[in-house]
This record gives sequence, C-alpha cells and structure tokens, in this order.
Amino acid sequence: MMLLRLTDSSADKQIARPIVDHWLGRAIRMSRFAADVRAYHQYAAEFDTPIRCELLYGDPLVAVARIASRYKIARYFPKRCDLDQGLPRYGPVATAIQKYPADGSKDPVMAVVALTRDLTEHYQTDLLTAASKFLSFAWGRDVFVYDPHALKALQTRFPTLKPRDYQGFCSAWVAAFNECADEISAECTRQNVSAERWFTERVFDWHLWRSGW
Repeated sequence: MMLLRLTDSSADKQIARPIVDHWLGRAIRMSRFAADVRAYHQYAAEFDTPIRCELLYGDPLVAVARIASRYKIARYFPKRCDLDQGLPRYGPVATAIQKYPADGSKDPVMAVVALTRDLTEHYQTDLLTAASKFLSFAWGRDVFVYDPHALKALQTRFPTLKPRDYQGFCSAWVAAFNECADEISAECTRQNVSAERWFTERVFDWHLWRSGW
C-alpha cells in the first residue's frame, strides 16, 4: 500500500491534493451509488419485478393500471378516451405496448418514439414520459425512462440537451452511464445483488431521478 506523507510543504500539498481529491470524489460517487443500489434493489423486489411479470405473463390491464398509479401518470389518460368509448380502462395502452415486443426487431429508441405517437394520438396529450416507463417494464433493459428529474440531472452534464428530445436524451443517458457503469457494477457486486446490465441501468435511472430533484 502506498502511504501519502502530508506535510506543510507547498510542493507536497500540490502533489497530494489532486490524489486526495480524486479518491475523495470517487468515494463520494460510490457512496451515492451505494444508496441507489440499496434503494432500487428493494424497489425492484417490491414493485418492478412483480409488475413486469404481470405485464408480460398475467393481466396487462392490471399491470398498466398499477404503473399509472404508482408513477402518478393516470391523469394523463382521461377516461373519456377509453372507458367512455366502451373500451377497457387502459385498453388502448395495453394494445399499443404489444406492438413493440422486446424481440430485437425494433430499435428501443424508435420503439419509445412510436409508442409515444400511438398513445398521444389516442389520449390527445404528449405521453413521452409514460411511453418510456411502460416500455421499460415491457422490455426490462435498453429502454431509458424519460423523466423531468432525469432530464434536469443530465442537463448539468449536457447543458444543450433540450426537453422532449428523446433521441438526444438517450445519447446523453448512455454517455453518462458509460462514465460510471463500472462503479455501479462494482457496488452491486459489493452488496451481493445483481450486476446484470438491466439492473445497473435501472440503478442509474434511479440515480438520475434522485439527482434531479
């Protein structure tokens, strides 16, 4: 182990400070990811994993309703656009999601853009955030949740990033994720939880959401 000798010498301070700052900064980042890993691990067990199973293998209408309720986006899906037309509640959403399976046939960014268009056309309001949330459950990985708080967090790193530019958002998301993917994976391993790509992506989603408040 290399020990740093800190003295009153200005030369020593000039050498030591960048090294100390580097490791201090890394420790702070790791501690922030540690909290995100713990929080998302618990959240995934309680909500994400059961709802994804319900969406894919159970009743998609129940899953969509629970997602809409949990993420407080139900108000963007007025009942006049489904129930009042004789359709099941959230029926158009469940039907639209099925058009974009996670089978490798569609680019995830384009799938979110297309689903947004489908939902917006039916419910008459911009539903980019909702579309990205629904497909993140349906796909499990490779779909990045567009959230105002995540956007705000990314804009601190990419100040020219514009709202509602999902392609630009995803490019910024990937660039930021790649800068810390190894740290997140290492923290997952340290906590003895999944370090698979889907899990580390969701941890980073969680981190961005929390950082943007």
